[in-house]
Amino acid sequence: MRVLAVGAHPDDVELGLGGTIARHAEDGDEVYVLVLSRGERGFARDRILVSGLSEEEAMRTLGNTREEETRAALSFLGVKRDKIEVLSFPDSGIRPSIEAIEAVSRFFRELNPDIVYTHFHGDSHLDHVSASLITVHAGRHAKNLLFYESPSTWTSFSPNYFVDIGGFVDKKIGALKMHRSQAGKPYMREEVIRAKAALRGSQAGVEYAEAFIACRIVKRRGIKLL
Repeated sequence: MRVLAVGAHPDDVELGLGGTIARHAEDGDEVYVLVLSRGERGFARDRILVSGLSEEEAMRTLGNTREEETRAALSFLGVKRDKIEVLSFPDSGIRPSIEAIEAVSRFFRELNPDIVYTHFHGDSHLDHVSASLITVHAGRHAKNLLFYESPSTWTSFSPNYFVDIGGFVDKKIGALKMHRSQAGKPYMREEVIRAKAALRGSQAGVEYAEAFIACRIVKRRGIKLL
């Protein structure tokens, strides 16, 4: 299958479906990841020396760091580097504009993906909401469309689609550890990631799982739909 995962920021895809991405890669699926921003505002600023730089230079430095972290993490999960694209929409300023919709629509035209993953629109981070709306509009003819959860997803997220990541949870944790600029954030801790996977696994009847809301499903393969 040809898979497209869309995230608003570096680390969103890894957090929401890192195990699923690793599973797709191991199964031989062609995996593409599109990140809409470089995450230049979501940075632990005390972890990098930015003194003496202008605000513009500091933001560029921080964005470079986060972009390279997500490229390394996604590569670790099995995504080929030439299938990772990071756009430059402003962190904390992503909106469902004509420009953004056209940028994402280009991927749908070029890839014609078999399955698409994007943020759930019920989220307290406006960038995540916007990324969801942009993807849904750009991929309105997609065959398989699934929403994933993030740490800021509302509790109204009620999954009906689970992927068994029992053999990939350690891979997901390893990938997230590559986001060193985000170290210290509670949702990046190994025990939190493992506990969430165990919770979703208990709902799906397996040890570890990732959860999704299936908007449209045409094909199913090795995935449990409840």
